[in-house]
Amino acid sequence: MDLQLRQTDDELLAAIGRGDQAAGAEMMRRHLSYVLHICQRKLGNLAEAEEAAQDVFASVWKSAGNWQSGQAKVTTWLFRVASNRCIDILRRRRPTTHIDDIREPSDPSANAEELLAVADRDRLIRAALETLTADQKQAVELVYYKDMKQREAAETMGLSIAALESILRRARAKLHQVLATQPDPIEMI
Repeated sequence: MDLQLRQTDDELLAAIGRGDQAAGAEMMRRHLSYVLHICQRKLGNLAEAEEAAQDVFASVWKSAGNWQSGQAKVTTWLFRVASNRCIDILRRRRPTTHIDDIREPSDPSANAEELLAVADRDRLIRAALETLTADQKQAVELVYYKDMKQREAAETMGLSIAALESILRRARAKLHQVLATQPDPIEMI
């Protein structure tokens, strides 16, 4: 049996830290599907997930020498590295407007004043969303705009439900604070 197949993940990381390419290949063989699954779930795009997974293993190669066995499981560390890489990618994405996001008037006979009021309200809410941190904005968009359950949103963001709820509380407080300063305060969340 090959030596790498019998080594623990901790031993493989130590070997990678010493520059052992075979250990790096074995680490990738063992954990590539896991890392790719995490990245695809978070990014929703296979091509981006594959690129992120490559970046994760490049980070493993660079950081393996600093690994301290016994502080965490290797898979926990890989999950965190993959999650952080995905967050970086999501932050760099340019916001796009999808055709489904463009609202049609619910009543074709609605008057222009009502349509302007709705458009103004949407503009104010979008502007208020821009005042949030990246994590707060992502949490609000997942839960309120994409109708994800909190558990699903927490998994997508790589957080516990308690951490997600905390982020949402702070986001709602910030949104209420920003929207309350408007001439006609908006009730939102």
